[in-house]
Amino acid sequence: MKTIKASTQRTYFDWRIIVYYLLAFGSGGVIKPFLNLYLVEVGLTGTQIGIIQGWTALVAIFVTPVIGLLADRTQRHRFVLGVVAFTKGISAPLMPLSNAWLWLTTTVSLRVISAGAHDAILNRLTLARLKQNHSQKLGSVRFWGSLSFAATSMLAGMVARGRSVAVLFPLAGVLGTIAVFFVGAFPARMAQRQSMRASRERLLKRSSHLWLLFLIIFLFAFSRSGPETFAYVFLVEDLGAGNDLIGLLGALTWLAALPAYYGADWLLNRRGSVATMAIGFGLYFLGWGGYTLIPHPALALPLAALEGFGQALYLVSMVILLGELSLPERAATDQMLAQLTVPGLASMIAQPVSGWLFDRLGGRSLFAFDAILVLLTTGLLLARANRLETASLSHRQQKGNPNEQERIP
Repeated sequence: MKTIKASTQRTYFDWRIIVYYLLAFGSGGVIKPFLNLYLVEVGLTGTQIGIIQGWTALVAIFVTPVIGLLADRTQRHRFVLGVVAFTKGISAPLMPLSNAWLWLTTTVSLRVISAGAHDAILNRLTLARLKQNHSQKLGSVRFWGSLSFAATSMLAGMVARGRSVAVLFPLAGVLGTIAVFFVGAFPARMAQRQSMRASRERLLKRSSHLWLLFLIIFLFAFSRSGPETFAYVFLVEDLGAGNDLIGLLGALTWLAALPAYYGADWLLNRRGSVATMAIGFGLYFLGWGGYTLIPHPALALPLAALEGFGQALYLVSMVILLGELSLPERAATDQMLAQLTVPGLASMIAQPVSGWLFDRLGGRSLFAFDAILVLLTTGLLLARANRLETASLSHRQQKGNPNEQERIP
């Protein structure tokens, strides 16, 4: 009887997690593809958008480590997830209330930072839940989030066709806020308190391999800043794309990630996390290089598919590799550094530079620069592949059975 009850409870938790992913990612699908288009709509230039995004990255550098440190010190990771999920949801409908520069800067920063912090904590809490069930198939769980993002992005593009994209923002707020009610599906924390007390002396410094991973993440984030901010703006302003096509591109990016998440799990089992990450970088190179050549906006559709596939491979490999190189007691802090702070440092420089390049030299030159940079990053990763793989294997052996050590009571 006890076994049946435990099995039922596990299924119940899994069902709530899926609902959470559907709602949280659905909120992102409504607003993320259209955020920079809205800023253009209210009269901002490429340079001004770059300044806002650069400022957001600067604030994130200081705020997100504090969020991660607070979550690790209190070991109330689930509570912190709920707070940032609510902040992420409520920030969207606040944006259209005013077009004042200070208001736009504040609300955009609030949305971007809370969304990033939310995803970072969500990844590691999901991984903690999976390890309770003796699994690391993170891709198969994020599949549902990508499916929801794709569906809402496509529908949002249809709704916003021929009108202001601001009409979508209240829906993003509703979906994001409802998700908070399902946060109880996740573990309360990422590591056992006993394990945390026993290994405080190990928390004083990070390994050189972890710093190498942070460097690779920095370079990749720098290369990604330009296309993420200006690809859709380029398609609209230079090639005449409509909001419906932008919505379709956002949907396709996430639809392409659906099989890629399962592919990531397959590649991780057979080739390892470093090879999986390198393949993801290669797909980004092909996608961004393609933007330098296309003469018609519809030709961006296969490039969006490449980006979506690369996005899934990179994210899953990064979370798994980070989990192997860092300590579970510091999971939130290191995840914040890898997913937000380090990319924020890169974006703080890259966003204004990208805005200037976009305004002065055009989108094609910007995308060519970023494609070359991600190619160089791939070379660095492959040159240090043996070191990273050996270090991750060594860390797993030192930790023993991670499924037992990270089991949450």
